[in-house]
Amino acid sequence: MSSHLRWLTPVALKKNFDLPELVAFILPTTYAYYDGLPKIIDLSRNLIVFTSVIVFLLLFLFRLYKNFNNNERAVSEVLETGYFNNFFYPFVTVITDKLRSDQKVTINFRNQDQKPLQTVDIEIKVILPESKNQLADALKQINSLTHDATIDNGAWVKVRVLDNGKAVIYECPRTLSAIEKHLINGEKEYTNKDSFKFHRWFIEKFMKDYKMASLDLEVINAL
Repeated sequence: MSSHLRWLTPVALKKNFDLPELVAFILPTTYAYYDGLPKIIDLSRNLIVFTSVIVFLLLFLFRLYKNFNNNERAVSEVLETGYFNNFFYPFVTVITDKLRSDQKVTINFRNQDQKPLQTVDIEIKVILPESKNQLADALKQINSLTHDATIDNGAWVKVRVLDNGKAVIYECPRTLSAIEKHLINGEKEYTNKDSFKFHRWFIEKFMKDYKMASLDLEVINAL
């Protein structure tokens, strides 16, 4: 089945069918149409019944499609909420608070041969890829440029130390790679084309939280 019709697969139908919605909205609306149309237009009973069935089906399909999109969007937004609240915001807040007060930050590298670095010159770059392929490319580039390290023995991050001694932290939400596992049709291939809308929803939610938190970092879509 075409990716545009995934909302009509048996798995999606089972997931998105809402019985209370059927009883509270679709059936009453259909009955209102069936009962009110003869009062406006003189039609045969058979035609009224036929068009009422069409109205019922259209309403049913519309709500099914809307629920499908809402559930898919929720995947991105739930992942973003967990990422932002549980990692990104606490991590960034600790670092920015120290830098604003001119406190040195200690960078401890996973590679024991690299000496710990203490600095007040740190830049944080946030990369928000717009698709599955862009995510893979961004993570590959980040891995090639950086070293694994902890900041003051906190969370693991990707750090690049420049020749001038400045440290750049590259933060890219790897949680985006988990989207495929949470889709209704997880048994289907999650294509790059499919990923654009999920990444868009994730980015929209992230930027909303980012602005509310009044952060001042460089946010880009690709390196």
